[in-house]
Parts: sequence; C-alpha cells; structure tokens
Amino acid sequence: MKKVLYPILAIVVFVVMQACAAVGVIIINVVRDPSTIKAIAKSRDVELMMNHLFAGDALSWSLILSGIATVGIIAALKMIDWNRVLNVKMIDWRVGWLAILGAVFIIFYTDLLSELIALPDEMGEVFNSMAMSVVGALSIGLIGPIVEEFVFREALLGSMLKYGMNKWVAISASALVFGLIHANPAQIPFATVIGFIFGVIYYKTGNIVITSILHVLNNSVAVVMMVTQGEETAETKLGDLLGGPVMYLGICIPLLTVGIHCLRVFWKESHTEHFPTPQPEQVETILITQETETTNPNLINDETVL
Repeated sequence: MKKVLYPILAIVVFVVMQACAAVGVIIINVVRDPSTIKAIAKSRDVELMMNHLFAGDALSWSLILSGIATVGIIAALKMIDWNRVLNVKMIDWRVGWLAILGAVFIIFYTDLLSELIALPDEMGEVFNSMAMSVVGALSIGLIGPIVEEFVFREALLGSMLKYGMNKWVAISASALVFGLIHANPAQIPFATVIGFIFGVIYYKTGNIVITSILHVLNNSVAVVMMVTQGEETAETKLGDLLGGPVMYLGICIPLLTVGIHCLRVFWKESHTEHFPTPQPEQVETILITQETETTNPNLINDETVL
C-alpha cells in the first residue's frame, strides 16, 4: 500500500496547496475591492474577472508560500532524503556537464518545436503580469522550479524508484504527470519532454542539483523574455529570429543530435546510480522478513537485509 500511496500523496499535497493558494488570492482580492468584482460579475466577462481576481503580487506571494509549505509537508512525510537531495559532491562532474549541455540543446529544440505546433496558451497573460514584478519573477524563475524539483523528481520519482518500480516506467510516468499538472495546452508537451530528461538525470545523479539548475535556467530565460518583450512575448518566435524554416531546420536538427548524444554519453559514463532495481531474491527476502516481523513483532533477527 505504501508503494502506491506515497507517489500519489506527493501530487495530492502539491495540488491541494496550489488550490489553497488560488482560493486565498481570490478571497483577498474580493475583500479588497468587492464593488469592482460585483460590477465585473454582472458583465459576465470571464477573462476580465480572472485577470482582476489574480491581479497584483498576491498570486506570486501565495505561490511562493504554498510552495514552501508543500516542501515542508513532503519532508515531514519523509519523502525527501536531505543527505543526498542537494548533495553536490555526489555528482560525477566529469560527465555531469554533458547532462547540462545535452538538456539545454534538447530543451531549445523542444521549445522551437512547440512554436510550430502552436497550442493555445491559457496562462500567457497571467505569467506576463507576474513577471513584471520582482516577487513574480522570483516565483516563476526561482522558487517555483526548485519546489517542482522537490515534488516531481525527489518525492514522486524518488518514491517510485525507492520502492522498486522499473526505472523507465517511473521516469515516463513522472514525466507525464509533470506535463499534465501544468494544465496548459501550450506547456503540456514541452513539460513532459523536460520531465523525462530531468528524470533521466535525476536517476543517474540521485539528487536534484543539476535538474534544479536546468529548471531555473529555463524559467529564468522565459522571465527575461517576458520582461524585455512585454505584451509582445506571445508574438515573438524563436524560429523567426533564427531566419525562418530553412535556418530552423539547419540549426535545430544538429542541436537535437548533439543533445541526444551528450545525454547518451552521460548515461553510459555516469556510474552513480542510486536507485538500483532490487533482484528477485532480495525482494523475496524483504517480503519474508516483513511478514515475519508482522506476525511475530517480538522476534529479533540478527541478519541484516540489504
């Protein structure tokens, strides 16, 4: 039961805290300006209502506080191993830099590809508004990414790997959940790919150091673009900046090839796997030991099960 409950519990905590943050923002803004809310409600303009309810820094502050609370809760549930989760010394930096380089190239390619797909961006205006303040920029570019690494890599993926789930199933499942949880059509495919790449890196390094660096870098670049481009961010296309479709293909295909090669070398040369799949005899021994301890709690077993 614990194997199934713990990964799900991490997502439940994350979603509940995010929901509480949203409700808190709505209550604050309704209490602050009830007359305006009533006037907008009569007009039945849903977009205007949402923009007014989530205006200002209230949303940014609530997301920061809810993120910190989420990490605190999953830590209390013993879903974070503080001895390794931020341990820089655990990383084999001889090949760790390849993970960063490969991920950056693939993320850049995926970002360009998402422009071609052109899915609806339901959160673009909200993010643009948030990025214009220091608190909002910190929420999007720093606090948010680190919180998500604690939740989706350490708590979710880490729990699945710890309890013996196949590494590729665990990495793929956590990536899909990471994509879907964004609930924004424009972000789902992009976030799923990033979630898979981060999952691979997390599995090999055993912590969220490199994935946090990459996540913060990715979101910070987005914040810089929103601040510098303003409302024109949605109209700014990287493909156009690169010179159109021909240049796009000429640059992106080599980037994708190099990125995949870097990650393959990182996977092959990195020998720091921290989540080995239990062997059948080990699993059987653990189950027998647990059953014995349950039926006879006073029994003292001097043998150590590894």
